[in-house]
This record gives sequence, C-alpha cells and structure tokens, in this order.
Amino acid sequence: MTAGLAILAAGSSSRAGVDKVTAELGGSPVLLWSLAAAAASGVFAEIVVVAPSERVPAIAGLVGSRARVIAGGATRTASSWAALDALGAHGIIAIHDAARPFATPSLFAAVVAVATESGRSVAETVRRADLAGRAVEEVDRTGLWTAQTPQAFQRPLLERARVAAAGKSFTDDAAAVIAMNEEVRLVPGERRNFKLTSTEDVAYARELADKGLVAIAAQPLPR
Repeated sequence: MTAGLAILAAGSSSRAGVDKVTAELGGSPVLLWSLAAAAASGVFAEIVVVAPSERVPAIAGLVGSRARVIAGGATRTASSWAALDALGAHGIIAIHDAARPFATPSLFAAVVAVATESGRSVAETVRRADLAGRAVEEVDRTGLWTAQTPQAFQRPLLERARVAAAGKSFTDDAAAVIAMNEEVRLVPGERRNFKLTSTEDVAYARELADKGLVAIAAQPLPR
C-alpha cells in the first residue's frame, strides 16, 4: 500500500502579516522545509501541494519537480478533499499544514506507519486518549495551539468521512473522522512542530534557523 502526502498551502496568511508559504526561513521558503522533510522520510510515493487557484503557477515555480501543485478549495476541509482526489492512486493519505515547517522526517514516517497498521493516526493533538493511545474525547480547543499535523489515514476512511461531512468544514481531518464516531490513534508530536500563525511565530522560527537550532532536511539523492 503506497502513501501520498498533501501539503496544504491554500489558507490565508492575514494573522502572520506575511505570506507564510513563501516567507524566507533559513535561506529557503517556508513551504520547502516541510516538503524537504517529507521527501527525506522516504515513505511517500507522491507529494502534492494544495494552493489557492490563483497562485498555482507561482507555487509550482517554487517547488519545481519536487511536487505536483493543485488548486484547493474555499475551506481547509475542501482543500483536503481536493487532495484526496489528486492522490487517488494511493491507499494511505497524509495531510500536513505548510505553516508547520519543522516537522521532521521521522514524524512523517511515524504517522504513516501507524496509519498503515491501524487505519488512521494523528500527531499529538488536544484530545483525551486511553492507555492504549486511542482518542476517546475531543477537548475544546478554543484558544489552544497544540494540535499538530501531519495526520494520515487509509483512503476508505477519508472517503467515508467526506460523504458523512456533507459539505461541513472541520478544524482538521481527524475531526471529520471522529465526527463519524471513529477512533483515531495518536502519535507523539514534537514541541518544535509549531504553526506559524503570527508575526511573532515567524520571527521565532527565523531565530531558531539563524542560530542553527533547526535545519532544513537534506533532499534524498535522485534515483
């Protein structure tokens, strides 16, 4: 069963004050950080970047041959469903937010491994879990910023979630799955896998990169 990854880059950057996707971070655009980490994980047969329709040519020029760029929808959920269609050849679908540039190759590999075994997995989020690591209750996330991507699911589960959603929007793909009363397996997240939401977040990310505390993943050699 092969895995495909969608990197969501179709959202607004209004709170950050800059274009988070193309903002410079340690000498590379923010988008290329998660793209490089995903490629270095070695677990994805295909990667697509989901961008606003009017920016598809510009983002395609940025990523080059590293990924295919497709147009997203009006909401995060609609962009996820567009990615599900675009990655139709793969049994495992992973979703990651481009605004989380510090996800590591090992985190991408971990969510895919757990999803391959159990059907679905989510990097640490604000949900209660039982002793076996199964999500049993969603906690009100108002004002909280600890939900993470990447998330990964077997295709049939996401297909059912799309039908059940009936046009509704969710904060993430795990919420769409849990809305069907399906359990989600949690994978330990990473403290530095934070989201660039505000200008302070962007400044802090640049400080980490400038001090050498984080580094863009090395791209694997072409085969």
